[in-house]
Amino acid sequence: MAYYNKLVRDNIPELLELAGKKGTFRILGDKEFESELKKKLAEGVKEYREAVSESDAAEELAGLFEILISLTKVHHLTLRELDEIRQEKARKHGRFHERLFLIKVED
Repeated sequence: MAYYNKLVRDNIPELLELAGKKGTFRILGDKEFESELKKKLAEGVKEYREAVSESDAAEELAGLFEILISLTKVHHLTLRELDEIRQEKARKHGRFHERLFLIKVED
């Protein structure tokens, strides 16, 4: 028997059953769900950073996007609202297109 104690995707119960296994699950409350999503986000970022191939990186980015969609809902935002916030921040501070790397600032 293996213990995982982590947030999993919605199809995992069916996938386990198809594999002839039985999982034990519980439904998370709002705060715990947000906390577990943040853990998944950190885990996903780590996996993205460790990705060695373009396809692995794409897979990890897709997973991160799914987590961000869920976090957007947790914070009662739509993807459109999130994108508007992103665009406003880009208008104020710019994007990352120029690949600028700040070395130092002198007073």
